[in-house]
Amino acid sequence: MEEQDKIVVGALKACTTRESIEDTFKRYDVTNTQEKIDKLNRCMGDPQTFFSSGKVSLEEAYELTIQMFLTMSWKLNEIYDRMGLVTANV
Repeated sequence: MEEQDKIVVGALKACTTRESIEDTFKRYDVTNTQEKIDKLNRCMGDPQTFFSSGKVSLEEAYELTIQMFLTMSWKLNEIYDRMGLVTANV
């Protein structure tokens, strides 16, 4: 991951609202939707996302990724990792 990516991902980790996410992307000039999804996923530890309805649009995938991010459940995995506990990807 290049330096700029690390900075953006680090800034995203502090975000708790959709507005702060969008502001971060704007501040770092991230305009490509797929790039936004990739950065959010990197921030969350690269979760696997499955869509039961088949093919979804890029905008729908972005919306789902933001909603997953805002649940903050990914932060729990960070805590488990720091504690040395094993987490299962189910």
